[in-house]
Amino acid sequence: MSRKDPIISIDVREAPGPVRRIMDILHALFGKVVSLSVVALLLETQTITNAAASAGTALTKTRTTVNFEDAGVDSVRLIVRAENSASGTVSVQLYNVTQSAIMAAATVTNAVEQTADSGWTVFKRNGGDEEVEIRVVGDGAFDPILYGAHMQMRTVQARA
Repeated sequence: MSRKDPIISIDVREAPGPVRRIMDILHALFGKVVSLSVVALLLETQTITNAAASAGTALTKTRTTVNFEDAGVDSVRLIVRAENSASGTVSVQLYNVTQSAIMAAATVTNAVEQTADSGWTVFKRNGGDEEVEIRVVGDGAFDPILYGAHMQMRTVQARA
């Protein structure tokens, strides 16, 4: 056995028997068990001057390509460490550039450094590489500060 071989092959179903029955019951109850994947999108302090309203201000340096289909991912959430420049609310969005869609959005309120998350959002995969980026939506006058942003990914679909 080489170091490249898997220790346990989890992509092959067990032969019929008690172990397979238990695995089928667990799949039916909980779906496919997968590890949580995390993609770091921003790891340095970034001040967004006059964060735009409606479409928001794109942070193109956070843009990255992910193949959700290949990863078996169908839900994401955005975790951000940020603060607003004044009393008020800004939205930090995980935006899918390929599909022109907001995948998740975390709300940052007031001028207090905080960690905010968007909650889990289920989405439809495109089937290939997709570009995502961070967008910040303000009122055109707020200057929010982002200290970090991460995309967490998982699946909620059961697979046999």
